[in-house]
Amino acid sequence: GSSGSSGPDVRRDKPVTGEQIEVFANKLGEQWKILAPYLEMKDSEIRQIECDSEDMKMRAKQLLVAWQDQEGVHATPENLINALNKSGLSDLAESLTNDNETNSSGPSSG
Repeated sequence: GSSGSSGPDVRRDKPVTGEQIEVFANKLGEQWKILAPYLEMKDSEIRQIECDSEDMKMRAKQLLVAWQDQEGVHATPENLINALNKSGLSDLAESLTNDNETNSSGPSSG
């Protein structure tokens, strides 16, 4: 195994990291339920997430973690972006692709 990679470079063919899941879950929020079916989540799994947590961001995170669990090495940002585009949440997909340019962005209203 080789180590010593520096800088947060987003490789879209590598599985999403815990940090990416954290950040993305915050953006996803209550829209997690729109995305869930496109991540191959069953109704029972969606209900389970709802039972597990009251907090929207926690639910979003659990969805992503469950998806990552299920997809393994295929749980890449690219696949997530594809699912977002299909579900009509393509504005969130943008946040995934250019999240390396979040230097000075004010709070977004919406």
